[in-house]
Amino acid sequence: ITWHLHSLSYHIMAASESCIWILMNKLTVTTMEKCFTAHFLLHAQSTTQACDAPTLDGGFFAPKQETYSQGTKLSYTCNEGRTLAMKGWWATSTCHNGKWSHQPQCIGKSSTNKRSCCGINNVFESKSNFTESMNACSVPPKIPHAVIVHQDYQEVFAAGSEVQYECEDGYTAEGAHNKKSVCTQGSWTQGPTCSKWTHSLICFQKYSCVFISVQNCGNIPVIENAFALQTSQYYLTYQCQRLYRLVGPETVKCISSRMWSDLPECRAKFCAVNTNDNPEYISVGTVYIENGEEERVECVKPHSWSLEHYTMVRCINGRVEATECKNLTYDRIVTACVSFSFSSSKI
Repeated sequence: ITWHLHSLSYHIMAASESCIWILMNKLTVTTMEKCFTAHFLLHAQSTTQACDAPTLDGGFFAPKQETYSQGTKLSYTCNEGRTLAMKGWWATSTCHNGKWSHQPQCIGKSSTNKRSCCGINNVFESKSNFTESMNACSVPPKIPHAVIVHQDYQEVFAAGSEVQYECEDGYTAEGAHNKKSVCTQGSWTQGPTCSKWTHSLICFQKYSCVFISVQNCGNIPVIENAFALQTSQYYLTYQCQRLYRLVGPETVKCISSRMWSDLPECRAKFCAVNTNDNPEYISVGTVYIENGEEERVECVKPHSWSLEHYTMVRCINGRVEATECKNLTYDRIVTACVSFSFSSSKI
C-alpha cells in the first residue's frame, strides 16, 4: 500500500504545485482522486496533435502554413475549371487532434448551372429568416485567386455583413485596405484584386544586389515619340519613331510595384524648316530634313517671267544651312559658258 501511495503521489505531484501542497498537508482519497483527474486532463491537453497542411489538387487554401494548431479553421476554394466536392465556391475545414474535419477536395469541371445561385429572390423563399429583409445579399462574388476566410459558406447574408478575402499564395491584394466586401442594399461592395508578384534582382553597385518584391508593374510607361514592345511580363523594349534616335537603355525592367528602371528618351535627328516663317520660301508648311541630308526648298520668283528659284537646305547635327534663293541651274549654265568662252579666247 505504501508503495502504491508513493507511486500515486509522484504522478499527482507532476500535475501542479497546488496538488503537492495538498498532499503534504491533507492526504485523503478524495484529494488524491481530484489531483489525479487534474493530472490526466493536463496530460491529455499537452498531447493534442497539430494538423499538417492538406493536399489540394486543383485549388488553394488560406492561411498557407506547414502545420496548423488544434481548432484552426482552414478556408479553401478551387481553381477555374474545377469545383468543390460540396455546395458553394468556398468551404472550411477544422483541425481536430491532428486530423481535418474533412479532406479538402476539388473535382472535375465546374458546372455553374447546377451550383450557381438561382437569384436572390429565390434564395429568400428558401430562407424564411430573411424574407422580410430585401437588403440582404446572396453568396459573395468569387474573386480570381482569392478565398473568403473566417467565414463558413452560406447562401444569404444579412445587410451590413462583412466578408474578408485572402489572396492565393504568390498573389497580393492591390491596396491592403481593400480586402473586405460589405453587404449594402442587397449588393456586395467591390472586393480586392489579387495580382501575381515576383522578385526582381536589382544591383546598386557592382557587388551590391538585392531582391525586391514585384506585385504589380502597373501601366506601361509612355515615352514621347516612342512605342514599347513587351518582350515578357517584366521587360519592355522601346523603339523610336522615324526621324528620332534612342538615347538611353533600349530595354526597361519592372523593378518593384508600379516602378520601372531608368527610361530612355527619343531625341530628334532632323531639322525642321517652316516655310511659312520665311517670306523668301513658297509656303508649304514644315519641311523635315533628316540629319546629314539635303532637301530642295522652292523660293518665290523675283519676277513673273523669272525662272524657278529654289534653295538647297542641309541639316547638320540639328543645325540648318541653306543656300541663297536663285535658279541654281541657270547659274551653273552661265558659269559654264563663261568658263568656256574664257578658255577659247586664250586659245
